[in-house]
Amino acid sequence: MDHRNHRTTTLPTRSALGRIPVRAMIVAVVASALAASPSVAQAEDEAVATPASLTQVLSCQSRDALGTFAELLFLQNRPPAWMRPSKLPTALDGMIGLYGFAVEGKVSVFGEPVDHVYFLSDWVVALLPRASAERVIAAQKMTRAPIAMTEQYYRFVDPETGPMIGGFAPTGDAMAKVFVDAFGGGPGAKTAKEPPSPETKMLLVGCNYAVASQEDFLAAARGAEDTMRKAGADIRRMVEEGEARPPR
Repeated sequence: MDHRNHRTTTLPTRSALGRIPVRAMIVAVVASALAASPSVAQAEDEAVATPASLTQVLSCQSRDALGTFAELLFLQNRPPAWMRPSKLPTALDGMIGLYGFAVEGKVSVFGEPVDHVYFLSDWVVALLPRASAERVIAAQKMTRAPIAMTEQYYRFVDPETGPMIGGFAPTGDAMAKVFVDAFGGGPGAKTAKEPPSPETKMLLVGCNYAVASQEDFLAAARGAEDTMRKAGADIRRMVEEGEARPPR
């Protein structure tokens, strides 16, 4: 599919999002630049930053609306009056490249009302209690991804180009494991023998607008553990060569 005539938007990065740091967190293994798809895009003059359009973004219904929010929040630093930057909750400790916003008005993710939203590379998500997240996972007929070390669910709107409806456990533990592998310890990690909890109390649910196929996503998911090991090895090599220092 030729995307050259469609609107393209990319969120800013605090580190190299979509590369080693984010891949180490598993959920962005298929991250790529945002690009519009006729199956979900609306006319640009309809993409107004309202609670209703944010609800559409969270529910994989509008790439154009996502472009509007990305431009206002990250390029112009001019969020609408009903959105304001917010600190991350404890449940999201250790996650890299996550931007949080408190929201007012009727904002929801697949019918579940929310008062905070989060942007992570190509993801736009909300943090839900497990019971609420499981309702969405069941209603949206998501499938468990083949990733052993963390919990992630998915369903592609278009199996060739996305977007992908998804739910996943907060990935701070996965990032801590990278530091364990690299240094023998790290933020929030006590020993390398402590794997991420298989059942967290909260799950992130929303939409990944990366242009990627379901086949590519599943291939990346199956290789996620190798990706993490390589990330740890790369960091360890950088420390040994003096290019990086262990976290304090």
